[in-house]
Amino acid sequence: MEIKDIRARKILNSNSAFTAEVIIKTDKGVFRGSSPRGTSNSKYEITDTASGLSDLLKKFNDHLNGLKAKRLGYKEDIFDIERALDEKFIGGPSIALSYALVYALSADLSIQPHMLFGGNGRPLPLCKMLGGGLHSYSLGMDIQELLVTTLNDSIDESLRGTLEVYNNVKALLKEDSTRFFGGVDLEGGFATRLGNYDALKLLKKAIDRAISKTELDIRMGMDIAASTFFKDGKYHYRYPLGDKNEVTREEQTELMERLVDEFDVYIMEDPVDQDFKDGYAKIKKATKAIVVGDDITSTRTDRLELAHDALGGTLIKPNQVGLLYKMEEYSELADRYGITKIVSHRSEETNSPIIADIGVGINAKYLKIGINRGERTEKLNRLMELYSDGV
Repeated sequence: MEIKDIRARKILNSNSAFTAEVIIKTDKGVFRGSSPRGTSNSKYEITDTASGLSDLLKKFNDHLNGLKAKRLGYKEDIFDIERALDEKFIGGPSIALSYALVYALSADLSIQPHMLFGGNGRPLPLCKMLGGGLHSYSLGMDIQELLVTTLNDSIDESLRGTLEVYNNVKALLKEDSTRFFGGVDLEGGFATRLGNYDALKLLKKAIDRAISKTELDIRMGMDIAASTFFKDGKYHYRYPLGDKNEVTREEQTELMERLVDEFDVYIMEDPVDQDFKDGYAKIKKATKAIVVGDDITSTRTDRLELAHDALGGTLIKPNQVGLLYKMEEYSELADRYGITKIVSHRSEETNSPIIADIGVGINAKYLKIGINRGERTEKLNRLMELYSDGV
């Protein structure tokens, strides 16, 4: 494959903020890659520059000019381009470039993009139902996300169960006109003024109804995003889960353990702050939930080496580390430790469905995604395109 032309530009993401897109022209066509951004960010992830993006992309285009007429034939060639990037471009520009190269190279080789990563997994949807925390502008519950997934191998059946829960949640929320006005948060979860316990009880009721109707094994997931409300050694709740608005680290672990038991939580992400490894470990040991690290690991191998024994699962967000070869190294390390892999969207997404291909390509167990908003359903539609059992 010869790169005939390549350039970067600004585009709008799903939160109406600017992000980077790279456009590559080859003799097989024109291919695009774009960068998502996060709203709830770990202190360990790459900083994705939004301000000053125009000047950065002008410099990036000067760098990209050096790739014109370059020939690529293997995934390793993409990784070589990544390794040669100036550090100031690693983040939005780097991942946009990498994604564009993946699309261009896979077209040149006449293969699906996921095949470049060697895997052929069947990640199940882990779909957001209710949103809170920073994703709903701190107007709703403190818990950032309530999610559902299923324990089966069929993506069609998984989506059938998930949609049944989603419609049940919608119907239950319609009954509460004082705390729900019909809106969704940045990732497509229903945005309400329900407190933490009320939201949990509503979702549990919706799941139970869906199980009764579909006879599928449907499970609850939670992303606490505890770092977002941890300050001065305590977790600060607007909607207390116990009898106090402020709780210590030790009290937080006890609260999370209680929630797992009370609501039969299957996946619990970031239940404590990003620097409290012992809290992750304690919850993992004390409960049956898959304790998932995101803020504590940030798709960085050095962070996973530090925290792996405290975790049962890990989120993988390519833009957190900014380079696909580092994401692949992270994925391989997670496999060596036997950690469940969850490829995840970000709160400020683009219409690109590429994370569905990445989830398949690295044999992830789940694809964490919203089930509302077009930029989210694009990823689900791509997953169905690859592995739907239906027509």
